[in-house]
Amino acid sequence: MRLKTSSGAALAVAALLATAACVSESGADTTADSALSGSGAGEECKIDETVKLGAVFSLTEAAAFAGEYQKEGLELAIEELNAAEGIEYELVLEDDGSTVEGSTVAFEKLINRDQVSAIIGPTLSNMAFSTYTDAQSAGVPALGVSTTAEGIPEIGDYIFRASLPEVSALAASIPAAKETLDMKKVAVLHDSADEFTVSAYRTITDELGEEGIEIAVDESFGTDDTDFAAQLGKVLEEDVDAVILSALPKATVPLVKQARDLGITAPIVGGNAFNSPVLIGALGDAAEGLIVGGAWSAASETTGNAEFIAAYNAKYDRAPDQFAAQAYTGAYLIDQAIRADCDANRESIKDNLGQILEYDSVLGPISIDEGGEVTQTPVVQIVRDGAFTLL
Repeated sequence: MRLKTSSGAALAVAALLATAACVSESGADTTADSALSGSGAGEECKIDETVKLGAVFSLTEAAAFAGEYQKEGLELAIEELNAAEGIEYELVLEDDGSTVEGSTVAFEKLINRDQVSAIIGPTLSNMAFSTYTDAQSAGVPALGVSTTAEGIPEIGDYIFRASLPEVSALAASIPAAKETLDMKKVAVLHDSADEFTVSAYRTITDELGEEGIEIAVDESFGTDDTDFAAQLGKVLEEDVDAVILSALPKATVPLVKQARDLGITAPIVGGNAFNSPVLIGALGDAAEGLIVGGAWSAASETTGNAEFIAAYNAKYDRAPDQFAAQAYTGAYLIDQAIRADCDANRESIKDNLGQILEYDSVLGPISIDEGGEVTQTPVVQIVRDGAFTLL
């Protein structure tokens, strides 16, 4: 039986068949802790034991622009969930320092030292490919809220994501840009050293091919590059209708600024990584006209979105972004999975996370299937007058 709610504030009322404690296919000991099993279901669920939820975000270094928003969105959700009756959550938060090594250590602490029921994070896809194998082996459900690269859910049956895959974001933004800009010929620039950007690059070229758009320039660069004169020089030689970019924010900011300084006026189209007001602020005037596909918009009239934005503003004195909205939603999805059987044991959460159907969230209706993959409708935005606007 699949879980379904009619609003983001509503809790699951469906109860699934309970699974007996056993050793899972991953090899992990899934013996249930009776203290984490309660009575009732949905809004009537009551668990006496405090439920520990772990989170690993990049709160420092390169990806902190996203991790800080994720932390705040998640903390807001936990605060709201704890104000409801029945379950008390304790959030155990770890900073991975924007490194694979740091993320691996953080996951190990949450799994073995803190004995959390589930983990939200990490921030970046390249970290997830390492850390999720550990979560899978230990039998700990892990929910990605910004891990958008190809192959994430396929890591194992304890791995899920509530983050729109880059393939879906780009599959929406490229056709929208084609219609808006009458794109016929483009330049494609991508970071060839990062798993996320390489995955996005493959999606970009596939989508451009399906749309019948010519790739006149196809150039790559490294994650830590700061000088893009050679690649941008190739773009200047061609009269392209747009530049399609797959890059992390560290390279995006200098690349876009250098493009504008060199006189490249063509619109720039990107994906999920661009959905941050921090990035737009860093780009300044160079961000104008940037077209972005993603999972959330402040302008969307989704269930609870206006209330979420108001609560976030009141708590943090700034507006939320997509990363905050996805982390916020992630907490509610885990809460729904727990309340389905009123059971916060790892195995029960794993079983129920893969049965969520059309949960009505601030992101819009969102589903997670048995394979751990998310389904939701993407949004496409354009930067106008320094702010995101629905395209």
